[in-house]
Amino acid sequence: MFRLAVVTCVVLATGLAKPPPPAKADGGPIEPLDVEPVAFQEGGLRGNEDPEPVPLLEKESRTTHTLPPGRYYFTSPNYPNQYTNNYQRSFTVKGNNNQDITISCSPFSMESHSSCAYDYLSINERKYCGSSAPPATTVSELRIRIYTDYSVTATGFYCLVTIADGCRCGVRRTRVVGGADATAGQFPWQAGLVSTGSTRSWCGGSVINNRYVLTAAHCTENSSPSQIQVMLGDLKIGTSDSGEQRFSVQQIIQHPQYTSATGSGWDFSLLKLDREITFSNTISPVCLAEAGQTYADVTAIASGYGRVGASQPQATHLQHVQLPVWSQSRCQGRWGATLKSSMICAGGYPEGGRSVCMGDSGGPLVTEVSGRFRLIGVVSFGRPCAVANWPDVYGRVTEALSWIATNTADANTCTL
Repeated sequence: MFRLAVVTCVVLATGLAKPPPPAKADGGPIEPLDVEPVAFQEGGLRGNEDPEPVPLLEKESRTTHTLPPGRYYFTSPNYPNQYTNNYQRSFTVKGNNNQDITISCSPFSMESHSSCAYDYLSINERKYCGSSAPPATTVSELRIRIYTDYSVTATGFYCLVTIADGCRCGVRRTRVVGGADATAGQFPWQAGLVSTGSTRSWCGGSVINNRYVLTAAHCTENSSPSQIQVMLGDLKIGTSDSGEQRFSVQQIIQHPQYTSATGSGWDFSLLKLDREITFSNTISPVCLAEAGQTYADVTAIASGYGRVGASQPQATHLQHVQLPVWSQSRCQGRWGATLKSSMICAGGYPEGGRSVCMGDSGGPLVTEVSGRFRLIGVVSFGRPCAVANWPDVYGRVTEALSWIATNTADANTCTL
């Protein structure tokens, strides 16, 4: 059997006085505190659940605030009095675990202009002015800019920012045969399996929570945890990418029904890492497939560091390629009795030229559902590589959901 390759929130401290923010719905005030942020524990805030101010340095023109779950706020300068002229401030707000961030601004009053050319609040490069407050929205990152020019003022705004408790799965930022170079954060769930101390991956995997990577059983059979390390955030092989992390493996959990990829199927293996994963813009988990879904005829994406052709070397840059998913009956027409219920097929373009290849085994096959990416397949086997009208075979993740849940119960799984 060959190894198929695939692959801040902030309270803006502006002004000498800190007026009270708007009342909560129950009538009680949301009180800012002139103290360090409260300590957080698993399950949410400890103590006061009201927004905590995280003041910006007065001389700092741009900064990033990476914050734990909670409610925060920022205001226009001198709020609720008239804001000042000639004011500029920019900052970014992120969750410390890739969580959803929700923002709403009320009240809102700035100098009006048809294109907000004078005074404005900009949220993720979209400007708001006049009485047209930004709509309540949920995003993965807030890029805020406050700008006022030399004349005309108004009472400004109060914006409440809520960072959700829990991380977000299936969110990405911005050579598999016939594939293209990935960009940093495009596939933040991509893992590379390497020999201990090495940088060249020989199989792929997917981050599915804060402690486990899902890969193929044929990648880990006859191996001990001490022989394998996992690279996350690795975009270019052999170079130190920003945010790249290396993990040792504490435990290998093979699917109990696995005997071989082309025999029994069930080509799944879980790697328990030696420590929790710190999520970032370039490292975060993928959402798992939804039970009961076949994903037939959807367009999926495979990614990995495998060969760029059957007789070609492995890629030095993470690759990705779009592949059509086949129905089970159609794929059975190609693979016959080899195809089991624990398998799913993708690829097989009539012209060939695009597929996974050796070195991509264990890597992810994902599809986008309602703006999030779900892991539907684990690269298993095929006819190397990119053979016309012959799809490659992946482990069908929907068939392994109960096994995954049982064996990763000690991890924190991200929400949709």
